[in-house]
Amino acid sequence: MAWKPEATIRAIAQECPRCGAPVIHQRHGLPLVVTADAERYPPEQAAGLTGPNRLAWCLRESPWTGLRLTEVHHRACVFSHVVDHCCPPGTPLTPKPKGALW
Repeated sequence: MAWKPEATIRAIAQECPRCGAPVIHQRHGLPLVVTADAERYPPEQAAGLTGPNRLAWCLRESPWTGLRLTEVHHRACVFSHVVDHCCPPGTPLTPKPKGALW
């Protein structure tokens, strides 16, 4: 992966293709692709929602750089946090259809 200046690393707010929930998605700047729920939590509350396959991410938001997810390094962080997205049970594995072809 080519190096990208930190200012160009952005997350985008979008809709989950499977369940339609609002999510924040980031492809670059982290060791993996992250899709997190758009709901923001204080660090302590986000830590309580994590599990073995559900991580919390620090959400940095600025008018100059937009949204950006970073790894959580400590609980004393002053930024909002988001938690990995999990679709509700019973959600189909394929994305929702966007409409008919004709």
